[in-house]
Amino acid sequence: MKKKQKTAREVAFEVLFKFERTFDRLDELTEAALERNELNAKNRRFFKNLTAGVVRHRLFLDWVGSQLYKGRYNKLLSKFKVLLRMALYELLFLTAIPPHATVDEYAGLSKKRADVRHSKIMNGLLRSFLRKKPTLDPDKLIQDPVKRLSVKYSFPEWLIKRWIGFWGEKETEDLCAALNQNPDFDIHINTQKISSKKFKNLLRSKLVFFEESEHDPDVIRVKDLQPFIRERWFERGYCVVQDESAALAVDQLEIKEGDRILDVCAAPGGKYLQLLKKRPRNSLIVATDIDKRRLLKVKQNVERLELEGGIFVVADGRHPPFKKAFNQILIDAPCTGLGVIRKHPDIKWRRTFEEIVEFSGIQKELLQSADDILIEGGLLVYSTCTVDYFENENVVENFLTENKDKYKSVKPRSAHPSMLQGNYLRIYPHKHQMDGSFCARLKKK
Repeated sequence: MKKKQKTAREVAFEVLFKFERTFDRLDELTEAALERNELNAKNRRFFKNLTAGVVRHRLFLDWVGSQLYKGRYNKLLSKFKVLLRMALYELLFLTAIPPHATVDEYAGLSKKRADVRHSKIMNGLLRSFLRKKPTLDPDKLIQDPVKRLSVKYSFPEWLIKRWIGFWGEKETEDLCAALNQNPDFDIHINTQKISSKKFKNLLRSKLVFFEESEHDPDVIRVKDLQPFIRERWFERGYCVVQDESAALAVDQLEIKEGDRILDVCAAPGGKYLQLLKKRPRNSLIVATDIDKRRLLKVKQNVERLELEGGIFVVADGRHPPFKKAFNQILIDAPCTGLGVIRKHPDIKWRRTFEEIVEFSGIQKELLQSADDILIEGGLLVYSTCTVDYFENENVVENFLTENKDKYKSVKPRSAHPSMLQGNYLRIYPHKHQMDGSFCARLKKK
């Protein structure tokens, strides 16, 4: 007898319940679930929207649930709380679904995943929500600014306090609002396989809507990747997904014929692909990463795009197996990733202040180790995808202080004036409609 297929909601529940227990990476949990369960394209989109949306608004959904439940909300069955978040997310954010259909679905799912009693509680809470919805507003009910922003935008209070300390309440609210938006996707056209003009005409012929970049003619922005997957444009090597802010870090290098360039911490490989696309004759561009499996994926992407000259070395960037041979080094440093929360909402709940301190230590080691293999007069480019000063300016300025006789900071190149903060490149999601990132150029004397 053929096994009955699970619905998109059931698969989403299993992913979200596991996330709640393990706080594993959400993208890995969703991909594993999609490999185990057959969902058509429409249900896959719904499943991904539901899982990402519930994680993105997790704290706000719990706050709404606590306003409806008369008892001690924290004592509710964990499975039931996950189901309640899912139901409230649909009622609040997926307004194309009729409310009565959502209520019926989750009353049934609660009976299946918990019991009859919880099914009745679910039914009562959701009907109560539909009556009280207009009154459930954190802006009206919460006075404390840290608590208000934490609940309204679903960010942990320690992070809100930290950001208000950096930028103030208004700027922090704008940043949180931007990080909570559903992400668009930046597509880099592989001009070694197809011209930008030809690829854009191909998109128009397939009725795929896109926006052109203000900064790069080879970059477009789309809301849906399904047409690209369906038409196998990624497989054919016509393009790759990479946020525009990441490409700006590569632009900080000055790639010339005969250069020897090292990309430290190269995985997942977006920046390395850009380097190979720009590679002039007689130049050497090496990719290293501590994770062999991830570096192998970078190599496979290079081969798929038919880019030439890739050299791959499994190595810890803190202990590079090279002599002083490179005249340019790119350190795309491991970091907390607080600038890419739009695409990875689970980062909010997986990160701690202790990790900010831990990453900053690794970043300092990477910079110091790069100095050992960079020739005199060479260029060191340091980049992250976080917005935290402790992993950005603080790391770079400490390095410059400790190496004041060796290095000087130089101005970024190929950047809009609004992105410049002194000698640093600073990109904020709410100001530049890109992932948050940081970049510094350090010249060896």
